[in-house]
Amino acid sequence: MNERIVSVEINLEEGNLILTALAECPFKTVFELIGKLNQQAQYQFTETVGQLTQKPFSFTEQEMALTIKALGKLPYEQVHQLLAKLNMQMEHQLRICKDGSGTIAQTYADR
Repeated sequence: MNERIVSVEINLEEGNLILTALAECPFKTVFELIGKLNQQAQYQFTETVGQLTQKPFSFTEQEMALTIKALGKLPYEQVHQLLAKLNMQMEHQLRICKDGSGTIAQTYADR
């Protein structure tokens, strides 16, 4: 079974917040995701790109679920805007996937 991919646009500040949240999780559950996100960030962001520039990052559904769970363990005031933004982007992807073979599961967009 192929895992579906979620693509979200985040900036460096938001990416760092995600990494902070993941760093609080058991290493064996997050090390591959942290490496994947670092690799994407190195490819996407150069020294000339600003902190607030939005860039697309790809997650599997499982990785996104792990990310949301990790963010949920941080204080609300730190993460509520990022969680709302991620939810909005996933809902948008769900709406444009008309044939059911889209990129995200309904359960993540409904949270």
